[in-house]
Amino acid sequence: MKIHQKDNDILFPPPCLQEELEQIATWLDEEGSAADSPREAQLCLLWRALRRTRSRLSSVTREQDTQRSRHFAEMAEVRKSLEQIRIFTGHKDALAREIQDENDQLRDQLRRLISLQDGQISEVAKMLYQQGLTDLIHSSPSEQVAYLLVERASLLETSVDPANCSSSSNNNSMCAGNTTRSMGTETQVPNSNAGQAEARQLTGQSSSVARKCSRLELDLEEGSRRLAMAHNEIRRLTDELESAQLTQKAYEPELQAAQEEVEELKKCEVAELRKAKELNDRLDLEIRALRVRVRCLDAEKSSLQQTVVSLQKEVERFGSALREQQQRAEQQLHTVQLQADHASELAKSQETELNRSNRLCRDLRNKLGAQTRRLLVESEIITLKPKQADLQHCENAHSQPGKSSTTEDKEPRLHKEIAVDKECPHHQDAVRTRTSTRDECETLKDEICETLQCLDKERSKYHEMKEKHKARLCWAKHKLDGETAWRDEKIKSLEREFSLCSHSLAKEKELVLSITAENEKLLAERTRLLQRLNEEEHNKKDSHLTAAVSKCRANFLEMENKKMGDKIIHISNQLAVLERTLQNTQSLHFAECDDAEAL
Repeated sequence: MKIHQKDNDILFPPPCLQEELEQIATWLDEEGSAADSPREAQLCLLWRALRRTRSRLSSVTREQDTQRSRHFAEMAEVRKSLEQIRIFTGHKDALAREIQDENDQLRDQLRRLISLQDGQISEVAKMLYQQGLTDLIHSSPSEQVAYLLVERASLLETSVDPANCSSSSNNNSMCAGNTTRSMGTETQVPNSNAGQAEARQLTGQSSSVARKCSRLELDLEEGSRRLAMAHNEIRRLTDELESAQLTQKAYEPELQAAQEEVEELKKCEVAELRKAKELNDRLDLEIRALRVRVRCLDAEKSSLQQTVVSLQKEVERFGSALREQQQRAEQQLHTVQLQADHASELAKSQETELNRSNRLCRDLRNKLGAQTRRLLVESEIITLKPKQADLQHCENAHSQPGKSSTTEDKEPRLHKEIAVDKECPHHQDAVRTRTSTRDECETLKDEICETLQCLDKERSKYHEMKEKHKARLCWAKHKLDGETAWRDEKIKSLEREFSLCSHSLAKEKELVLSITAENEKLLAERTRLLQRLNEEEHNKKDSHLTAAVSKCRANFLEMENKKMGDKIIHISNQLAVLERTLQNTQSLHFAECDDAEAL
């Protein structure tokens, strides 16, 4: 009864654990278990909740592992695509460098040719400006060459004509002198004034002709010098034109090949641009998908954090429940130990009582033995006293026969004495007391046997209770050890799971950071590719512009050549007209000279 009272006292919690017990009771009510349900049902409910949380944790960890593996696969694909993009960009950069080098070489060659042509044109323009031929500066080289050829022919003709004119003028002067003399002799007086006037005219004409001749000679020398310079310049220009034409002819296939390569490169670059745009679009889609994935991972991370927090709360709640159970078990163990101590004390007290009762029994037995011996002695004394008196009386009354008769008659005498004694009242009282003492001894023996049996029963009960208490203590210790080991294993497993969750969360954070870094790298790579594409397009536009400028320059040179040819034809026609006019003027001059001679 005391043990049950102590168990009932243990079931009532102390005030400090009232709140936790209320929380456990509310949780049990939520889970559908009554507060007054047995401990085994509550432990089963806790075990089911723990298994449920374990299954949830395992499912969450499996999903996290699958997501991590999927993410690693996606990252591997992204890395492969990035490697392909880097390889394509490397090939593209190499091709662009080769094309740029070839374009630079062609540009340098075109610049050299254009600079040579510009230098030649500037030199020709300076020479024409120095000679006063500013009209021919803006004409084509062919027209300039035709003009110079015509000028040469005219200078050659004028170099021949002044000599004839000088000789004819001398002859004319001599003829004029002779005529004047003859006329002077014939008509000296009336025609003196007319002669003087004619003489003055002739001297003025001769002086003017001399001046003209000297000027023509100077012009002839200057023209011959200029003609030689023009011839040299024309030869040089013709050589340069021929070399330019040859170089142009030599570079025509290269230019055609370059144009074809440029067109092929345009096509290839268009295809590459399309591929790059497709790759950029695909990368955009992948980046968007990765962003969506990152958002999903963030949401999953938040949900996992919430689950981890809830699991931590559950772990704390289970820990508090386990601590309460441990405290209860410790209290139960303490009560059992107290009960065992009390039982041991009871056993010791019972043992002392048994020892005391045994000592009392021994004392009683000793006293009974002493009393029985004393009573026997007293009864013997009492019986012997009348016998002694009777014997003395008999000795006094009878004589003493022989010793042999006394010895033979001893036994019947004793029987007689006993019968006499029986007949004596004192002897009867002694017998009665002896029987009463015997009865008391038997009753005491029976009581002693009963007390010994009771002691044996109590001892057996005590041993049985002691064994039961030992078994209960062993069971309680075993259960407490099992519960403490299970609790420790559970705490360790929860700590491992918590560390795994924290490690997985740290890995998720690192993964998110790596994904953001990869996204930033991809965006930087994309911007760099777009800049490269823009640069390539700008370079293409520049190459197209240079090609268009070179084409326009070639077309302009062709137009200038055509204009020069037209000017040469026009100048040749003008030269023919001038030659005819010169011939006409010479014929008129010769006719005048003939008329003058005739006069």
